[in-house]
Amino acid sequence: MRTLAVTGGVACGKSHFCRSFLAYVKEGAVSCFSSDEAVRQVWSDPEVLVELTRLAAEFDLPPTMDGSVNRSAFRELLFDNSEFRLKVEGLLHPLVLRHMKEHIDALSGSVRILLVEVPLLYEVDFPIARDADLVVAASRDVQLRRLTVGRRLSEPLAMKILDSQFPIERKIAQADLVVWNDGDLSVLDEQTKQLAQRFLPSA
Repeated sequence: MRTLAVTGGVACGKSHFCRSFLAYVKEGAVSCFSSDEAVRQVWSDPEVLVELTRLAAEFDLPPTMDGSVNRSAFRELLFDNSEFRLKVEGLLHPLVLRHMKEHIDALSGSVRILLVEVPLLYEVDFPIARDADLVVAASRDVQLRRLTVGRRLSEPLAMKILDSQFPIERKIAQADLVVWNDGDLSVLDEQTKQLAQRFLPSA
């Protein structure tokens, strides 16, 4: 089995690339692990929520009316305060890594390619043994438009999110493979199809 780390900037199309890749190969031959999905699962763990609530209170972040984490304010603070972000990452990333290892351990012998989608692969030097890095990239202007128009984030928040990640040029320089996604998704799909057709036989 070959492992392909899929990374890139926010709003560049990493998740779409993975879904598209899966669609172009025989069912069961490829598996995908999403770090973002793992984070969502971790957030649903009551014990983790207690720790996140405690951490938020440590930084004077007020809870919601029912005492739970105010996720909107939490996200704002995450990109306003680098110390807070590092502490959150220190709590969540080991749990995501554990989910990834459990996913790999459960794979069947028919899986020939594992896609591991990790947005912050380079920023946090995420410890993944892999055969190649693929960066899904887009220009900063396109990223900003997708965040503000597509995801309806405020421009100041979108800019903070972009600034919290490595510039896309730096990620491209570290990549083994690059998929450029500045335009229509059909163009991204065609690039993905060609990569799937080339990558699968070599596995």
